[in-house]
Amino acid sequence: MTEETKLKLLESTELGIEHASKSVDEVRSFIKKVKLMTKFMADSEFNVEDKIFDNIEKLLEYRMLIGLIYLDLASAMRAHLNSKYTYEQLLSIRQIIVTINEGYKQIYNFVKVNEHGDAVTKYRKKSYWYQDIQVIINESIIELKPEYDSLTKKLDDYFDENFEAIKEQRNLSIHYDRKASKVYDMIIDLEVEETFKKLSPFLAIITEMFRFTEKMASISKVNEKQKNVDMHNKFESTFLDIENKINAANPNANPEVMKKLKELTSKIKTDFLDKIKSLST
Repeated sequence: MTEETKLKLLESTELGIEHASKSVDEVRSFIKKVKLMTKFMADSEFNVEDKIFDNIEKLLEYRMLIGLIYLDLASAMRAHLNSKYTYEQLLSIRQIIVTINEGYKQIYNFVKVNEHGDAVTKYRKKSYWYQDIQVIINESIIELKPEYDSLTKKLDDYFDENFEAIKEQRNLSIHYDRKASKVYDMIIDLEVEETFKKLSPFLAIITEMFRFTEKMASISKVNEKQKNVDMHNKFESTFLDIENKINAANPNANPEVMKKLKELTSKIKTDFLDKIKSLST
């Protein structure tokens, strides 16, 4: 690797880490807000017909996963580029291999083949990409299905081309072995250029997924705002009915009691609607 290439990689990863770090911090804040909104609706016994807030939380959790995988890979790259000793460089390469394997596993998981030669897909069906993102796309954002399918094909192609060697390297890097020489040989035989060839397309998929979740979030945010408007209107209508019933009450009722009842109703209404507004911003 030339010094010029090294400097470019250091510069690009520095900017990438800065952006991704800020993004995951923001996502964590959004997750807390969504949980507050969900709890508020549950406590208020407000019925939401669809799963908009549940889907938003799943999407945000997935976006955070993508951000963390990128941060781990970019940090390992910088550690490699800044290493002084050969073993330091190889350790960071092992970290890249482990992160690719575990990141892919969380995103999409693996299809295994049993002793009869049959494909076992139960692990993949529990993955983020299959169980959460695909469901959100099919139920709420069908217009993004072509992009989802395109990314799915890239995930399939990446697995077919890269995971035969990665699996053994990952296992020895995490678990070591009773024969330490086996681990040593694996480390010494690591090819930096080959690892970077595996890293490059995986980073491209991660980056594309990050942009894809931005599209999903922007559409979901519009839906969320509409849901908050609907909830606001429903509460407004409910309190209007209550106020009308109070005004139509028996004219012989105690005026002081009626006054306090109106004040209490007004306060509850204000608190409810202010809460909805605060959770929407």
